[in-house]
Amino acid sequence: MIYKNLKIIRPLISGPIRGWVILAVAGSILMAALDTLGVAAILPLMQVLTSGDTSTGVVGWFASALGTQDTQTLVVAMASFVAAAFVLKSSFAIAFRWWLLGRTTRFTAEASAELMNRYVLAPYAKHRIRKIPEIYRNIGASVPQAFNQVALGLLTLLSDILTLLALSIVLFVVSPLATLMAVGVLAFMSLVIQFLTRRGVTKAGEEIMAEDLVAWTSLIPGIDGFREARLSSSSWQFVERFRTAKLAVAHAQRKTTMFAELPKHMLEIAFIVAVIAMTLVLFATGTPEAALATLGVFAAASLRMLPTLNRLTATSAAVRSGAPGLQVLADIVDELDQDGYHEERITKSASYDGDIVLHEVTYRYDDAARPVLNHLNLTVEKGKTTALVGSSGAGKSTILDIVLGLQEPSSGTVTVGGAPIKTNLASWYDHIGVVPQEVFVINATLRANVAYGLRDDLIDDASIMSALKDARLDEFVEDLPEGLDTDLGERGVRLSGGQRQRLGIARALYRRPSYLILDEATSALDNVTESQITQTIESLRGHMTVIIVAHRLSTIKSADKIVFLEAGQVKSSGTFAELRAINSNFEDLVKIGQLS
Repeated sequence: MIYKNLKIIRPLISGPIRGWVILAVAGSILMAALDTLGVAAILPLMQVLTSGDTSTGVVGWFASALGTQDTQTLVVAMASFVAAAFVLKSSFAIAFRWWLLGRTTRFTAEASAELMNRYVLAPYAKHRIRKIPEIYRNIGASVPQAFNQVALGLLTLLSDILTLLALSIVLFVVSPLATLMAVGVLAFMSLVIQFLTRRGVTKAGEEIMAEDLVAWTSLIPGIDGFREARLSSSSWQFVERFRTAKLAVAHAQRKTTMFAELPKHMLEIAFIVAVIAMTLVLFATGTPEAALATLGVFAAASLRMLPTLNRLTATSAAVRSGAPGLQVLADIVDELDQDGYHEERITKSASYDGDIVLHEVTYRYDDAARPVLNHLNLTVEKGKTTALVGSSGAGKSTILDIVLGLQEPSSGTVTVGGAPIKTNLASWYDHIGVVPQEVFVINATLRANVAYGLRDDLIDDASIMSALKDARLDEFVEDLPEGLDTDLGERGVRLSGGQRQRLGIARALYRRPSYLILDEATSALDNVTESQITQTIESLRGHMTVIIVAHRLSTIKSADKIVFLEAGQVKSSGTFAELRAINSNFEDLVKIGQLS
């Protein structure tokens, strides 16, 4: 299952990784070989120290190579060789680990960015039903667990297993019976440890993922909804939920840490038992000199085997605790892939110019019993201002979403100058400016907010000021001590509701769109500012096509055409005066709004 999930999340990393994996495996093999070399070199040294024989075996070859039989010289030379072998092994281990961590941490960063990319390019219909805390949790927790704990852990396990296997082979050559006994005791204890901790580690990992989601669910409304939380005196409740979740995460992390450290102590006990049993076997089956030499080799091997065994069991626990995060990540990547992605870059430029025509458009939400729009036909004439009005649920916002390409009709077509918008959405977006009901303000300068998303070197200050003037924000800018460089604060805390809305208008106008769409863009404005913005909209007549959705009829009084929607269809349309004459429901709205 882990391997299958790793294959699913593989596309989160750009470029080939097979070569890197091959190098990682080769490095693990080389490190195991260097470990084995250092331990193997201990045996001839111990033979010289215990027996003084310098004429046979490896010692004899070594003495011949040095051209001396002097025991003291050979001991110094062989000890130096052993030391050099361990220095080489340790140096390579440090360098290899640095390289391995560099690549895996980079993979984590790339995967987090790519997962965010897939989220932001997901279909709007899918995004609107996703839970923001889950998105934050998946990017911030699932990705690190999948790569830092599972992927890196598996490579570490490979290295440790190869090292243990190589050392076991050396020890088996030295003393088969003693090695089988020691390896048997340690292997048995390792299996017992894995059996005892496996379910607990996995459950702890699942608890961390679940409670981390609860923490995000409590953090976002407490911080992002600061004003509402303050005014409703509910901040403490969000804090308590966050505290409870974080304490649960801490307890789960405590368990995973203990599960990782417990094997260390159990293996130390098993190792002592194995050494005692091995000593009895060696002295019972050989000479004291041979037994001491073999024990020396085992002692040297234990310096590598015991820490490696401890790390192996701890890494196994980390892999298991990270497996739930990997599963969550694999599931969401699979889901995002099935949903498809929006192409944000303009791959083929298209000139959208002409009337916007919605022909026989029907739209029904997946969870709705009846369609919001039902065989709707609507034409928005080029260069004119068209307003959409109607009661709540009439389909106004849905029409905007369809015109913007955020939602795709269940049936029917949307064309601009005869060209379908869905065939080249990125190019269509290059022609439009949108002012939403809720303008999102980033924690950056006024300049960066107007030029939303553009790099600093691509921003034209003259166009910024022109857009701010059209949005009636030029006087506001003059009063700012730092002008365009003024930081607006998190979520635009320095702006009033009207200023925020005018910022949205300036942002849309900065794009110099051919089509301007305003969704309740004047709802937060005072009467004077609304009148000024209305004048701005009127001045655009003939220069761009404007679509307005508004409940405040004073905003659309001078629109070229007002479309009255009812039950997802066009009930009637005309100028303000014409609509009053032919539609009693519209006349009632006018009277309620006290408009003459």
